[in-house]
Amino acid sequence: MSDTAALFTNRELSWLEFNQRVLDEACDPSVPLLEQLRFLAITAANLDEFFMVRVGSLLTAIRAGEMANDPSGMSPLEQINAISIRTQKMVADQYHIYLDQLEPKLAEAGIRRRRINELNDRQIDFVDTVFQEQIQAILTPIAVHDPSRFPLLFGRTVNVVVQLKGKSEADPWRFAVIPFGRYDLRYITLPSVGGYEFILTEDAIALMVQRFFPGEEILATVPFRVTRNADLTVSDEDGADLLAEMEDVLDDRKDSFCTRLEITQNVTRPILEFLKTLLRVGERDVFLVPGPVGLSELMQLSQVSGFDQHLYPSWTACLSPKIDPAESIFDTMKSQDVLLHHPYESFEPVLRLLSEAADDRDVVAIKQTLYRTSRNSPIVKSLVRAAENGKNVTVIVELKAR
Repeated sequence: MSDTAALFTNRELSWLEFNQRVLDEACDPSVPLLEQLRFLAITAANLDEFFMVRVGSLLTAIRAGEMANDPSGMSPLEQINAISIRTQKMVADQYHIYLDQLEPKLAEAGIRRRRINELNDRQIDFVDTVFQEQIQAILTPIAVHDPSRFPLLFGRTVNVVVQLKGKSEADPWRFAVIPFGRYDLRYITLPSVGGYEFILTEDAIALMVQRFFPGEEILATVPFRVTRNADLTVSDEDGADLLAEMEDVLDDRKDSFCTRLEITQNVTRPILEFLKTLLRVGERDVFLVPGPVGLSELMQLSQVSGFDQHLYPSWTACLSPKIDPAESIFDTMKSQDVLLHHPYESFEPVLRLLSEAADDRDVVAIKQTLYRTSRNSPIVKSLVRAAENGKNVTVIVELKAR
């Protein structure tokens, strides 16, 4: 290692220590329970992004034979190996926090995850109904005869692999995969007396899996989750084609190579070897977990209604004393300068400004920079309405924002 390299810390390992500080909040007893759950979900979502972009970038460099050292003196391969060791430890800590600390406290608070063997008769009947009316109607098992020709599995979605008994001694088992795709019913709310009880969809599938394979002998049912490389190159040379290139990149992300395989630790060896072959991953890329795969989806659980006492008090932004809600924003701006301090003061005046501008006959053009938007963005709706009203609308949008 050079003298200069000794002055630097590898940026990927440094970022992981940042994520560790977020994870520390998830086990801080002074933090409200559902806020702890949110912090845990955030660390999992952070790791998703990390494996998609940073690990994906390093693996791409290795595949391309680019082995130059970073400023800290580490080659891409050394970084990948160090990342693997650190993230395996971090994931183990995440599941320790969830299973040994948060889940028991959630149960005490009235939020209970039910395993298959914990369901009462009423709940079993309910799961049976949900399976018939929703799950079986949407999800389709796919038999795998040739892994090289297997259909796409979306990244960051849960799937279930099923091991079935084979037809002969030479063919002792067969495999099928039930992909969830973008199906978002991860938590099935169960009928209960008080509190909130739920079962994971993958557990409901395990309970009812024979319905998918009548007459077959089921040997194992195991959930897994794939993270794919999202660090794909976009050329900035031809600005006119950038939007088209970004569309191509988003399509390419769907079937890019796998950077991580998360699978429950009760997986059988045949299933594990099958998935490693199917997804072309090695032992270093496999994360065997003792609980539900995809902890980022715990964010949904933190939003269950009726448990506000386990959250921080909600913050309501103040209204600016310089803005009269009954007066046009344009009239207010004519009379005085207005400085809004976000997030302490409400963003509503900005939204109202764009909404009024979209309909004001004296406004002929709107020009702005829009870094990122939310779903059903009121800003975008106002801009669209302005364009429909004949105004010249020009917006710079960051297409490559992470």
